[in-house]
Amino acid sequence: MREITSEDLKVVFLTLLRNNLLIFLFTVAGLCVGLLYFARQPVTYTYSATSTVSVVFDTGVNVGPFTGIGVISNFAEIVTSDRIAEYAAELIAGEGITAREIQEMITTNFGAGSPILNINAQNSSPRLVILVANAVAESFVSQIAVITGVQSIQMLDPASSAYLSMSQDSRIFKMLAPVVAFILACILVVVIEPVSGKVRTVKQCVDDMGELMAVIPKVSRMK
Repeated sequence: MREITSEDLKVVFLTLLRNNLLIFLFTVAGLCVGLLYFARQPVTYTYSATSTVSVVFDTGVNVGPFTGIGVISNFAEIVTSDRIAEYAAELIAGEGITAREIQEMITTNFGAGSPILNINAQNSSPRLVILVANAVAESFVSQIAVITGVQSIQMLDPASSAYLSMSQDSRIFKMLAPVVAFILACILVVVIEPVSGKVRTVKQCVDDMGELMAVIPKVSRMK
């Protein structure tokens, strides 16, 4: 494989300059595609709401600092189980939402270094995310009481408001489309150049025809 020299890079650069119109047209085409996609896929708005549950202990019981975290972590995986979702769907039966849809809306995470579990719901309806977050938390608390036989987990803070977040997917595509088109145009120009048969430098003549006796320079005509 021939080593790439500074002369080769110079040829590539000059080639890109000579084909700037083609590159410009590709970039504009990419921008148009991005705008068209953006128009057909408008930005969607997603709301989220969070309710929290925590471990409770009997008064006077001396427990280690990590005991509560262990209890929460042992049961956290069942928040999105079929049983929890089905009971939550019963609690908000008037909303016409299924247990499967509830499972798809719910995510969980732990409070930093504390026996607190955050139950998050996301949906395009701000009202529905509050209802679902609270229903799942209530279902979780009641089902854990059934499983363990004690009220070891309780609702700490029910969700009272929904927070708006904006989906950036279509906007990102709108911005990336012209960039990708520009890069593809540059690659296309560079790939086509070696097979175009055009001689750009003296070095190319030497490589193709051997030793040269002289080179006739291109001189601009004087007015």
